[in-house]
Amino acid sequence: MNQKEIETFGHRLAECSRTKQQIDQPSVTYPDITYDEAYAIQEVMVQDLVRSGWTISGKKVGLTSEAMRKAANIYEPDYGYAFHQRCFDNGVTLAMDDFLAPRIECELAFRLKNDLDGEHISREQVLDATEYVVACMEVVDFRIFRDKVQRLVQDSIADNAAFGAYILGDVPLKPGQVDLTLVPYIFEINHRQQEVSCGAAVYNDPAKSVAWLAERFTQLGNPLKAGEIILGGGPGGGLPALYLRPLWGSKLQLCVVDRESDVKTWPYPKKLSPNWWSSPWTANTTTTPSTSFARPTRS
Repeated sequence: MNQKEIETFGHRLAECSRTKQQIDQPSVTYPDITYDEAYAIQEVMVQDLVRSGWTISGKKVGLTSEAMRKAANIYEPDYGYAFHQRCFDNGVTLAMDDFLAPRIECELAFRLKNDLDGEHISREQVLDATEYVVACMEVVDFRIFRDKVQRLVQDSIADNAAFGAYILGDVPLKPGQVDLTLVPYIFEINHRQQEVSCGAAVYNDPAKSVAWLAERFTQLGNPLKAGEIILGGGPGGGLPALYLRPLWGSKLQLCVVDRESDVKTWPYPKKLSPNWWSSPWTANTTTTPSTSFARPTRS
């Protein structure tokens, strides 16, 4: 692809975010698209959104679990940016019409207190650089068609790793407070389990997933920065939001339940509740939100 073709496709993807109309993935027209070209398209789209008033809040990694890779038939991670304007309060009600082809995933988010810059990052370095870890729901959204032809990972990268929105839970955990590989994920709809998994399904360890992302963005010249929220990838295949239309029509109410004691006190019924609880194998889990819990604020 030449520079003009890259810029044209990036502008088209940014326009999709505004018009809610999907387009064909770049590999349909450019079957030999490279990783660098895909990231260049992503950068054009992201900068278009920034110029329109959006503010980058962090970065994300996706396709980190075997379940998600099988669902997408893509067997390596993708990566992109998250935005303040698409960070919503826990318990939010979102209109489906604000998205194109959304899916719901549950995962962990990492708030960084130090930069992560280097081509060889360990999980220990990730934990040392992390201020807190918190439960998160991500709405992945696709500006490109997913079902016409098989997507390449380059297509997903160009589409900003299908970022749509995210919702943070209310109970932050200090790094090392729990074994992140043992954190259970329970994804429910109206109290019925849809997916059950644990942290080990995310790149063997969610901290290793963030380490991979840090290495990749270092290679791209844009390392992970202090203050950013990093979405670490989900352990399951996620759930298409359109599947939920017969239940709730045009609205989705999303909440994160952070620990088992909250299940008794949360204002149920909630329409969609991926429940994430502190590890039952750890006795000293947090029982109240940390006073240092600094949510990202919108500009």
